[in-house]
Amino acid sequence: MAKNPAALMQINNKKGLNNMLQALNAVLDAAAFPGSDQKKLVAFVQAQANADDEDSEFGAPAAATYTSHSSNILDVLEDLKEKAEGQLSDLRKAEVNTHHNFEMLKQSLEDQMGVDNKDMADQKSAKAAAEE
Repeated sequence: MAKNPAALMQINNKKGLNNMLQALNAVLDAAAFPGSDQKKLVAFVQAQANADDEDSEFGAPAAATYTSHSSNILDVLEDLKEKAEGQLSDLRKAEVNTHHNFEMLKQSLEDQMGVDNKDMADQKSAKAAAEE
């Protein structure tokens, strides 16, 4: 077990199980557990080992073999790319429209300012002419 630090119940062979039971008995003796508790613990470990053996007798279902899912992943990535390109296109259209609207508003305000300045100049000249 030093070379392969397996979990306690992952030991598949009888020799390893016997070695583990001996080690467990040594620990129980050193810990000064009462005899009845030691017997219960050993019986529990053996029952678990027997249950594992019984499971293997019926044959565990075969592990699912790896099947390639890369085509699904590539399809998802392509869909995401198309969606991102669509969103980018929509955002660019919205940006162009917003820029156009800004330029139109700017032009309108500049034109209004020009007309207002002309009207103000006309009003000042009319006022100056009226004062003479």
